[in-house]
Amino acid sequence: MYPKNAPQSFRCSRCGNTFKVDQGSNDICPICGFNCKTGHCQQLETSDEGY
Repeated sequence: MYPKNAPQSFRCSRCGNTFKVDQGSNDICPICGFNCKTGHCQQLETSDEGY
């Protein structure tokens, strides 16, 4: 379970892009189109705070 201030994100295994995972989304990297839902991408906890 992820903390509320650390939304779940993926780091794309193909291009290295980190992107937020929205519930109900298809988990496709917006940069290269790689399907991260198949379990090939690293799951991260990222901050949504603007530092």
